[in-house]
Amino acid sequence: MQRVPETGAGTLHALIEAAAARVPDAVAVSAPDESVGYARLVARAQRLGRDLVRAGARPDTFVGVAVDRSAQAVVALLGVLFAGAAYVPIATDLPAERVRQIASDARLRLVTGVDASVAEAAGAVFVPVDGPSGAAGAEAFQPPRIHPDQAAYAIFTSGSTGRPKGVVISHRSVVGSTTARFGVYPEPSAYAVLAPLSIDAAAAGLYHTLALGGRVVLPGEEEIRDPQLLADLLTAQRISHLDGLPSQYAALLGFHPAAAAGLRCVILGGEALPHPLLRQHLAEVPQVELHNEYGPTESTVWATTHRCTGADTGPRLPIGTAVAGLRAEVLTDGLEPAAPGETGEIWLSGPGLARGYLARAALTAERFTACPDPRRPGERMYRTGDLGHIDRAGRLVYHGRSDHLVKVRGHRVELGEIEARLLAHPEVLDAVVVPHSGLTGVRLVAVTVLAPAAAAGAGELSAFAARRLPAYMLPALWRRVDALPLTAGGKVDRLRLQAEATTVGSALRA
Repeated sequence: MQRVPETGAGTLHALIEAAAARVPDAVAVSAPDESVGYARLVARAQRLGRDLVRAGARPDTFVGVAVDRSAQAVVALLGVLFAGAAYVPIATDLPAERVRQIASDARLRLVTGVDASVAEAAGAVFVPVDGPSGAAGAEAFQPPRIHPDQAAYAIFTSGSTGRPKGVVISHRSVVGSTTARFGVYPEPSAYAVLAPLSIDAAAAGLYHTLALGGRVVLPGEEEIRDPQLLADLLTAQRISHLDGLPSQYAALLGFHPAAAAGLRCVILGGEALPHPLLRQHLAEVPQVELHNEYGPTESTVWATTHRCTGADTGPRLPIGTAVAGLRAEVLTDGLEPAAPGETGEIWLSGPGLARGYLARAALTAERFTACPDPRRPGERMYRTGDLGHIDRAGRLVYHGRSDHLVKVRGHRVELGEIEARLLAHPEVLDAVVVPHSGLTGVRLVAVTVLAPAAAAGAGELSAFAARRLPAYMLPALWRRVDALPLTAGGKVDRLRLQAEATTVGSALRA
């Protein structure tokens, strides 16, 4: 395992600043736009931090960051941290309506990053990454003093009410989450982060690597989509750690196993890890560590992890045991510990939890509750909505969701949010969205009931949804039925719709 640096850092940017002091000339970030060394990365971030402070950024306020897969986006994230504020990453391809919703909840007054049009959509002032301070040279900048319990970032995820919700993460939680990785995974020399910087999964590899002075590699969009290009990147960049979705790794291993042979560690999450993929991994590259990670955004990137071996017989693979700073339990409906092997709901607790939801006090109180155990006074518990059981070895095994939330390409998607958007179309009388699993991962299928004389086809409905939802939330298939099937209790039969997702009703014409 890796050497743990003695930083004493209580904030995320202090952790990275300490690494830059140790290896100032090493490459910190390698991306399609440029490669940036540690000293230059920190200097640019500090200059941006000064510009943001001058523009009005303050501790525990939020600054939007327009992000893509670039080194400039990383500089922007760190610049907000050096300003003492908290960042809200916003993908540059988000619809303007969704940007406005995020900006409203986060009260964004400033936006930085790679695209000024995001600031325009948010109704905020744009502060360029290499702005006045970068042009004028840098006088000494002292970042504002902030407490570890102040916000570091907020990640907006899908919301069942039709509006995204922001999960607020403190410096204490993300620093704890980052340093907890030191005792689990080998030290990374070059860490390929496949997740987009707009979601929390990217924070794992990004900050783990930057805290230790390694090299973060951000593949371009083409490399993410094309296994051949990704294989070439792994070889050319001498990647030691690959972090992504099981479906992404399956494509790489299926077509280019030789490229995986040079890896040291593969970390997968965001989707269920199929047992056949583990068997293929053990057959092709048994010397490479394979870890199965689990954790909602509310638990600061991860909550449990399991190193997979040939002893894992399946069909479900364990998601492991809790990481430092968190406790994972399976509880019954009465909040009693479930017996080994008994299915219950997964609850997480400990200092690694998020602060709660931004501007959603009622939702925070509903999902984050006080721990009833008198031996843990003041501790909070988070109700995940995930189902699982504890196996004989004491490891957590994931079963699925108790509600209508799914993961699509690593993004958390509330199906109810998509349905609410579709119902806003004047020709849609009813709509249900169900997941359909295939070789390339989960696709969404929209089953619609349209007005009798409706002229809307799949193209129009998709365009209507695209103006309101991010691309990963758009249905891939559209079906039309005269009426939604109901259970004996009169509720929509979602299980039947999911089982018949590609054959129910008739295909909606383009």
